[in-house]
Amino acid sequence: MRIRFAAASLIVGAVALTGCMVGVPQHKATPAPARAVPEKAAPEVADSSPSMAAAPGGEAAGDVKITSCEVSGATGWPSAKLLITNHTERTFNYMVQVEFVDSSGTRIGTGAAAENNLASGQKARATAQGFEKASGKITCKVADVQRYSL
Repeated sequence: MRIRFAAASLIVGAVALTGCMVGVPQHKATPAPARAVPEKAAPEVADSSPSMAAAPGGEAAGDVKITSCEVSGATGWPSAKLLITNHTERTFNYMVQVEFVDSSGTRIGTGAAAENNLASGQKARATAQGFEKASGKITCKVADVQRYSL
């Protein structure tokens, strides 16, 4: 008798539990938000003189100016100091890739710089750092600029 009572209790408990589950809302998958599509830019070429102008061409490239291009005496790594100016009417995130080229025209490496939440008209200073040893005169080129909306 005890066994039948225990089995009946289990069945009643399972039915009650199932009945409780009926009113529980099921989790529905939320579609992923659309990814921001970056705006590509025409590359900028610059030598190591500190008064370089932004490249003509793509809008995003026009927002980036190389202000210096040098090899660190301490590490031997190339770096480019950048001035990023948001010329648009919206806030954007920027990703800038810089290519470092030696005096013979050989690419010695790349570096990247990023700035987030740059408001309309706002300026930011950034540094793209390479990690390959370099020596002598180098040239810094803006290889790619991507501008992402928030």
